[in-house]
Amino acid sequence: MRRLIYLVVVINFLLIFTPGQYCYAADSKLELDWDYLTTSNNDRDLDTVSLHILEKISEKKNKSIYRGITITRPIGNVTLENQTHSQESSAVGIGPIYMIRTEKHYSGKLLAALDISGGVILYDKPFPAGGRYYNFMWRVGPKLIYKFNDSSSVNVGYTLMHVSNGFRTHNPGYDTRGVSVGFVSNF
Repeated sequence: MRRLIYLVVVINFLLIFTPGQYCYAADSKLELDWDYLTTSNNDRDLDTVSLHILEKISEKKNKSIYRGITITRPIGNVTLENQTHSQESSAVGIGPIYMIRTEKHYSGKLLAALDISGGVILYDKPFPAGGRYYNFMWRVGPKLIYKFNDSSSVNVGYTLMHVSNGFRTHNPGYDTRGVSVGFVSNF
């Protein structure tokens, strides 16, 4: 199992940093998204702040594919076996991420979108308490996008996130929800 996980991590990093076009993406755009998410579970009291740096790599009609990197900082407490673990439940993580966005135009400058993303996050210590050095991060949520012009826009959304290591046992994952804000520009 460990070899499979290492293989997945290596393939993700190669796909993110390998140059090339998978499909035509009109003008490569860099998107910066910030999340502030809070848990909805009683035994997981974690607030998560994340920065997602994304590049559009493919665009067809109203669907786009992005690749990038996520930097995340969960802070808080986890209760395991009736014991609260506060020091072990805060960490810093980084990892590759992919996102699929479906957009619908409502007016000349306003769009509604649905974002679905996922990736592998490597942490500076086992996270959350009783966890491992890595987790999978899945995010989904609607967004409103306001386009200033063809090369820049701002977005606001609501995001649901699930973080876990994928094992059937020994999997202290958590779910969060909250607000995301983003900015898109050609660089």
